[in-house]
Amino acid sequence: MNEVSKRFEQLVNSVYKKFIDNGVHLPVKTAEGILVGNVLIKSDGPLKDIVVNGVVKFNEISLNCVAIKIANNLASGKDENITNKLFEIDREYSKYFIDSKFHLDNYHKAVNNNNEARAEILWTRYDLAKEKALDAKSRAEYLTGF
Repeated sequence: MNEVSKRFEQLVNSVYKKFIDNGVHLPVKTAEGILVGNVLIKSDGPLKDIVVNGVVKFNEISLNCVAIKIANNLASGKDENITNKLFEIDREYSKYFIDSKFHLDNYHKAVNNNNEARAEILWTRYDLAKEKALDAKSRAEYLTGF
């Protein structure tokens, strides 16, 4: 049985090394947050901060896939242009997501107040913001594909 355990440990170490060689650092949960290489992802509710050596490099990231990819890029020393582009897309997603929630709440208020013209305008604004948020999320997920 000891031989099986030793072989399994070698296999795990081999796979882990292959991930690192390919520039993918596996996330490890710690008491402070999620550690990816030497980069820490700290969660504050739905938003995440990326911390390197105690310094916040990126803050208030909404999408988990973006946070993990940015952390991997920083840990691997990869191209900053892609990292910055991902952060911009996440900001865009956040803006449109919040806008869509705001317009939807106001739409419901307009419906409750029987203000049909305002409700129609707010529904259109909600729908546009929701579509833009979904588009930004799709672009982020495409760029974060491991």
